[in-house]
Amino acid sequence: MKSKFSIGEVAKIHNITVETLRHYDRVGLLRPSYINSSTGYRYYSAKDFIILDLIKQCKAMGLSLDEIKSIIEDYTSPESVLHVIRKQKIIIDEKIKELDKIKDNITFLEERIKVSLDEGLNKVFIKFYDDRSFIKYNNTNRFTEEFEVNLSKILAEVEKKHTYFNKELGFVISYKNLKEHNKVTYRNTMINFTRRMDISEYDKIFLPRGRYLTLNFDDDYNDTRKYYDIIMDYIEENNIEILGDFYEIYIITRVSSNGMEKSLGKIQILIK
Repeated sequence: MKSKFSIGEVAKIHNITVETLRHYDRVGLLRPSYINSSTGYRYYSAKDFIILDLIKQCKAMGLSLDEIKSIIEDYTSPESVLHVIRKQKIIIDEKIKELDKIKDNITFLEERIKVSLDEGLNKVFIKFYDDRSFIKYNNTNRFTEEFEVNLSKILAEVEKKHTYFNKELGFVISYKNLKEHNKVTYRNTMINFTRRMDISEYDKIFLPRGRYLTLNFDDDYNDTRKYYDIIMDYIEENNIEILGDFYEIYIITRVSSNGMEKSLGKIQILIK
């Protein structure tokens, strides 16, 4: 049987790159059994294959090269291997929890975008909702720099406790002021987070279950007034009895490379 294998042969047999083997050599993880002093060529033995198999097995468990090196250096102690494996299992469990959060955020956003597109944009319709709750903030100076700064502080406050999250940003708009004074008046800011987030410690705005007159839009959030006009016309034309105020809720905001903004959102109001 062949006793020496070139670095290229080993790379081919084990389906890894020559550069990977050179890196293992540089970090002291797997050194060639023999180096030709005149040519500098690296040669490996069949015994090195066993170490390579161990490295692959450890990498499949997510171990770092330093952790794999410690196992190889202390190969006579099964306890040391068990210690490293248990430590890695804890790390993996934490990663799974984090990935679950990320998946929940993706699902949260995916569902809301899909529903809005399925319902259609720029048309008024009636939709039934169960009870909903949003975190309440008294941040009302919409379309000002002060509002944006305060909103960033709000989100940073929540992020400190809950790390990354997905959200729906919403506002309460006075129906009375719009009807009587033809003015869109923002009363409160409200935020809804992913389903797994506990918001019990916060002041809340509750949106009661019932039928909501709804209009989905995808537009510059500075230009929503035209959608209120559409809904108000619909209310008058169909003699609809209103219960409460408007809710303007945003799902996602995008900014193009030229600075143009578009937001996917909806305007809703509870009806009798």
